[in-house]
Amino acid sequence: MIESSELLTGVYVVVGVLIIVVLYHVLFIVVNLRKVIRRIESVTAELESVVIKPLNMVDTILEWVAGQVEKTASLERGKKKK
Repeated sequence: MIESSELLTGVYVVVGVLIIVVLYHVLFIVVNLRKVIRRIESVTAELESVVIKPLNMVDTILEWVAGQVEKTASLERGKKKK
């Protein structure tokens, strides 16, 4: 018959092996999460550049238009004063 100490030792061995297997899986999960996060960061950077470029162009165009409107308005005010 199996004694309780032998049974307990067997259970400890099984639990130890299961803990090693779980830690092994956790290691792979963490490595894969790091890869996924890096990819998400690169996609975010690409999307940001795609969105920011047109916004910068629109901002430049609006500044130019505002400058032209101000220049035209100041020229018209100068003509009205004469």
